[in-house]
Amino acid sequence: MKYSVVVTFSFEGFHNWPKAKDIFPEVAFLSDRHRHMFGFRCYAHVTHTDRDKEFILLRREIQNELLLNFEKTTTNVLEFGPMSCEAIGEYLLEQFPELYKVEVWEDWENGAIIER
Repeated sequence: MKYSVVVTFSFEGFHNWPKAKDIFPEVAFLSDRHRHMFGFRCYAHVTHTDRDKEFILLRREIQNELLLNFEKTTTNVLEFGPMSCEAIGEYLLEQFPELYKVEVWEDWENGAIIER
């Protein structure tokens, strides 16, 4: 059998896609800094049913990593700059080797899935 734990959480944040106005003029507004509720779903393998990775602690570790590196004030609002959902997911996979898949959503409506 295969086992995984999953953690899900959200953060308010901002980002932009500078090239949007050139590549897709119909959504040129994406070139400007804009807000989302970024949703995260992160998956880690475990080896048995007694959970070798506690998901509450994993969620806290991932949230702390994001706050440490992307929070610009003490408001829990993240600033991702020009990072896409894919880039944010890739960042988390690089920081947490135990993760094998990360989903990053914009307002839980559109998003990206990044897997090892």
